Amino acid sequence: MVAIAIVLVLLVVIILLLPFLLDLNRFRDHYVPIIEQVLHRKVAVQDVRLTLYPTLGVQLREVIIADDPAFSSHPFLTVPSVQVAVQWRPLLQRRLEVKRVSVESPIIQVIRSPKGVLNIATIGKVSSSGKTLPENTESKDPVSSLVGVLAVKQFSLTGGTLKFEDRTRQSSKALQIKNLTFNTESVAIGEIALVRVHGMVMPYQIPFDVTGRFGPLQANLDIPNFDIDGLVGKVAVTANGEMIDGQLTGDIQIPKASTDDLPIKLGMKAPIALSQLQAHFEASIFPKGQQTRSGEVLIDPIRLKIHMGRSTIHLSGKGTPTRFSLVGDSPTFYSQDLPVSLPIQQPFVLEHIQFEAEKLEKNLILQSFTAKAFDGTMRAKGVLDTWIPPLTFSMQGAFKKFSAETLMKAITPSPVKLTGVGELKWTTRGIVPSSASPAFDGPIHLTIRDGAVIGFDLVKSVEDALRIPGVLGKSTGRTQYSLIDAKTELNDEGLAIRKFIAHAPNFSLRSVGKVGLDQSLNLQGTLTVPPTIAEKITQQFPMALAVRREGQLLLPFVVQGTIQNPRLRLNSQLLGQQVKKKVEERLEKVLQGDDQELQKLLDDGKDLLKQFFRK
Repeated sequence: MVAIAIVLVLLVVIILLLPFLLDLNRFRDHYVPIIEQVLHRKVAVQDVRLTLYPTLGVQLREVIIADDPAFSSHPFLTVPSVQVAVQWRPLLQRRLEVKRVSVESPIIQVIRSPKGVLNIATIGKVSSSGKTLPENTESKDPVSSLVGVLAVKQFSLTGGTLKFEDRTRQSSKALQIKNLTFNTESVAIGEIALVRVHGMVMPYQIPFDVTGRFGPLQANLDIPNFDIDGLVGKVAVTANGEMIDGQLTGDIQIPKASTDDLPIKLGMKAPIALSQLQAHFEASIFPKGQQTRSGEVLIDPIRLKIHMGRSTIHLSGKGTPTRFSLVGDSPTFYSQDLPVSLPIQQPFVLEHIQFEAEKLEKNLILQSFTAKAFDGTMRAKGVLDTWIPPLTFSMQGAFKKFSAETLMKAITPSPVKLTGVGELKWTTRGIVPSSASPAFDGPIHLTIRDGAVIGFDLVKSVEDALRIPGVLGKSTGRTQYSLIDAKTELNDEGLAIRKFIAHAPNFSLRSVGKVGLDQSLNLQGTLTVPPTIAEKITQQFPMALAVRREGQLLLPFVVQGTIQNPRLRLNSQLLGQQVKKKVEERLEKVLQGDDQELQKLLDDGKDLLKQFFRK
């Protein structure tokens, strides 16, 4: 009994001393060069120790894999602790067979350079010195050796952090995946690996949970097939494909998604939904030969539907994240389905919408847009200069043969109706700050032909302004016109009217001024009256003789009020100045001895005095 007890004590002592008696750092010295040769990155492992509890294994402390110096001087991967569970017997034979690997709290830094290259792309191709190794470098199958080390039944990563820095923009964009958990089973050559990953994308607080099947795994890291199912936020995503010779190809499907699924509020009055998203993608993960660019995903094609209320937009496209083309169409789109509120009074419908756009680096280029609305055809093109606030854009287009009446009904409520066929041309520029009102500017040219202004009688307005009621005829309550032509400039205060011309049967109006954002009117100009009407006016309004030219009257007028209720009145100040100038010219002739002019001035003077003092 004593002997057995002594043997047991010695056995316990030997077991307790095993971590100190066995120096496993020689395995480190053997495998680290293999890993360095495969990765072409400097690898450091501070210490390797044998563990006995809860299972026989090896603990690696402070594992660090350096980054490519062209990207960063900070480590690509830092792992405080790696626990490796190993088999008993192979270890006694100085062989390492791994059963399970547990990685705790790793930090991974992924960087995208200004040229669009990922730092993971140079793994296995470029050494830390920046020298590319020859294609035919002789080795003892380093990839297979690495896979042999990692070929374990179970692998788990907990508490990980993945940092992603995108340097393709002037202001570097950083994202993080926190609480990253990664679990695998059956990661071995010839087997189908089972993988589950979940974590949280920050700062957007988007959780994800993904499971997948990969394999059968090949010794050269090829994956002949993968199937992935997961949730990103509340959105279900499936993907399948393969990775052969470092080239990843696959297909992604998203049955449905909505802006309501996002963890951030977009300030829209109604959600935007998508359905039937299907995309085929290709990406060079580990480029070979002369390839130097990786991480650039090619999507060709992508198809989906965008739903806004009753309206549906069909989209398709292809390209890369830096250059992507998109085409779309919608048979019918209802204005009330837009996710933002419009300053309109009545809903309207856009029909036969078609557009083509291209994302080029930071710009979004609208190459063409066509639609039918208000019985007319709209065409436009433009550029969104940047995705980062403040947003700046420019746009030009034309809206031809539209119904002025239906357009006015949609834009503003008014007792005044405008009929006719219009054409609108514009070239606008704008800026939309993140925390201020948007600003726009640019020329706009509007013409409307062969219509009427119902609810505004220009004849009656002239009579009221001159205080000669009933002289020009019976009021019809409307004004026919052959042409309205307005050349305007959009600015922060509204519309600056550079030139406004209107031709009615007995009048022509020319003016300049402005239309405010509150739809207020402030126009100044002249009203041209033909001889037949001018004679009636001068008989009742002798002061108008001062502004008569070759039988016509050029009466100075002001248009004020609002678009809904315009008011035309005589510009008495300007008329007085013109009368004064006319009198001065005639007095000059009298002083020079013109007796006929003196008598005529006396006669006209009586009528002028009557005009001044009449009630």
